Amino acid sequence: MPPLNGHAVKVLEDALGKSPSKIIRIEINSTIYQLSREGRWFKFSLLTKKHTVKRSTIFQTITEIYNQIIHGQTWRIAEST
Repeated sequence: MPPLNGHAVKVLEDALGKSPSKIIRIEINSTIYQLSREGRWFKFSLLTKKHTVKRSTIFQTITEIYNQIIHGQTWRIAEST
């Protein structure tokens, strides 16, 4: 399935590729998530207020993550701590 917003998917791919730890945090509607590369897969995790992983889901592509979770939401790449 094609991305619902190709530019947004590219922004996420670039940010993840430039991250030395291969982990980025994304804020969606005031909730923090973590996106990381796990071999050939991508792990999308909901974080607690203390920034520990509460729940994770594995996806094949960033496009899947964007289309299923992020599209239509208010989001930004959050500052890492």
